[in-house]
Amino acid sequence: MAMKLSTRGGGPISGSGRSAAGKGCMTAFFLIFLVMGLAATAAVGVQAAREAAVWLWPEVPCLVRASGVDTTGDDSAPYRPTIRFEYTADGRNRESRTVARGDLSSSSYDDARRIADRFPAGSRAICRVNPDDPNEAALEAHPPLIAFAVLLTLVFVAVGAGGLWMVWRPERPENGLATRSISQRAGGGGATIELAVGLIFTAVGGVLTALLLVMPLTRLALALDWIETPAEVVSSTVRSWSTDDGTSHRADVLYNYHAGGRSWTSNRTSFFPMSSSGYDDCREIVERYREGRDVNCWVDPDDPSVSVLDRAFRPVYLIGLFPLVFLIAGLALTAHSRRRRSSTVPGASPTASESETRVVAEATLEPAAGPVAKVFAMLVFALLWNGIVSVFIWQVVEGFRNGSPEWFLAIFMIPFVLVGLALIGGVLYALLGAANPRPRLVIAPSSPRLGGRLRLSWTFSGAVRRIDRLTMSLEGHEKATYRRGTDTITDREVFASTNLVDTTSEWEIAQGNVEADIPVDTMHSFSSDNNAVVWSIHLHGEVPRWPDVIESFPLEVRPMSRKDLLP
Repeated sequence: MAMKLSTRGGGPISGSGRSAAGKGCMTAFFLIFLVMGLAATAAVGVQAAREAAVWLWPEVPCLVRASGVDTTGDDSAPYRPTIRFEYTADGRNRESRTVARGDLSSSSYDDARRIADRFPAGSRAICRVNPDDPNEAALEAHPPLIAFAVLLTLVFVAVGAGGLWMVWRPERPENGLATRSISQRAGGGGATIELAVGLIFTAVGGVLTALLLVMPLTRLALALDWIETPAEVVSSTVRSWSTDDGTSHRADVLYNYHAGGRSWTSNRTSFFPMSSSGYDDCREIVERYREGRDVNCWVDPDDPSVSVLDRAFRPVYLIGLFPLVFLIAGLALTAHSRRRRSSTVPGASPTASESETRVVAEATLEPAAGPVAKVFAMLVFALLWNGIVSVFIWQVVEGFRNGSPEWFLAIFMIPFVLVGLALIGGVLYALLGAANPRPRLVIAPSSPRLGGRLRLSWTFSGAVRRIDRLTMSLEGHEKATYRRGTDTITDREVFASTNLVDTTSEWEIAQGNVEADIPVDTMHSFSSDNNAVVWSIHLHGEVPRWPDVIESFPLEVRPMSRKDLLP
């Protein structure tokens, strides 16, 4: 059995490669993510530092002259607290209306009212004065909560930086048989990037799941004990504002009610925080709560300032399930990265000297990619693709809802939507495959030699009865990377293949062992900057009406010993 080795600058005609044009397109794509992420992160950092600076300003007494809630004229955030107070700085009486640095305008009347209630007219308070500009003063120093937006901007940074690293990283052998072992590589840069992305996805998914799912459903449950109270609708309108995705709408119903010995005003219609929806849905809410109409609201008996018009469960609350996907994906990726860091595969690099090579009696092989990694990789790609496509789909849907359909965009998006649906199918397929029986392979010795004998045993965990046929093969292939003009091409060619197992017996599938000779006239595991020889054991379990069990297990094959070479 002969083997053909490619040399640098040549190689087999068949193969796959990354062209300069392809790398350029991928570079531009990920560079956009990186630049956007870095710019947004810098903007968030500057604003957070500006808001945090108030904590360092000196405190002086002040007198509140007026306090209330005013309208802003901005339909996206129509309410803000308006507080006028007087203070003395540098021997002069001054006046300010700044409650805190940062925009305090809100879509919630309740939020603006709560701030105004803390500083009633005629009360005395403590304000903070800017030492560099005594005309600027603020009543409160708020924590820079905008800094949490970094969790979102870092997702773009991680996708951009990770994608650029994947496009431009040096070629490495598939089974890690370079100057470092597989276990060393697992604890290196790849696992670190995987851990960082996993933590970001976990943080973003956790925060959004809490805000959009856990908190609204918890408030719905608590509101079951609230008191039904008469109320009067003060104003009812559909507020509209322009966004990058078109026009957004929200039903704004302002109502008065009496509880706890005083009159209250609120505009909380439901507990779901994302109240923006289609115009027709908002108009329906406005018609239900017309201005001047007597209605009933539900009031918290422990805090009369808290109320809601509708405490019924609506399908919109299920939107909170979407960020749960990010949370699960982040947890899975974090767990997988930690597993990669802690996993070890016996055997040293074949480039090490004989005395440095660590060979044990037997070793358990690890698959090249576990089921969690496969699901996560497919899930991340599906989320990125469908997340970008959904922006344009939303624009198409809004066009049809507003009576001005964009037919060209709708037709243009059809293939992208089909690809997105195929990716969703791929995620489901990978999830089904993750439920398959898991193989465990043990080899002896841990790193066999050319011309030596390999003993392989296997077992399965899970419902192994679902596998109808099991095949395993020992395969060696050569990988060569070279330049052809401006293109970087990587060719792969199998030079050795030996069938180890082919059985339909239920008992033999569940567990068994086999011995095989490593072909002496082939090449041992090898790695360099442009060439590599990779050995692996391929396992295929056929499962009817279900994804098959397909795994590849990297294997290190050592060169013949000196005594074997002696005549």
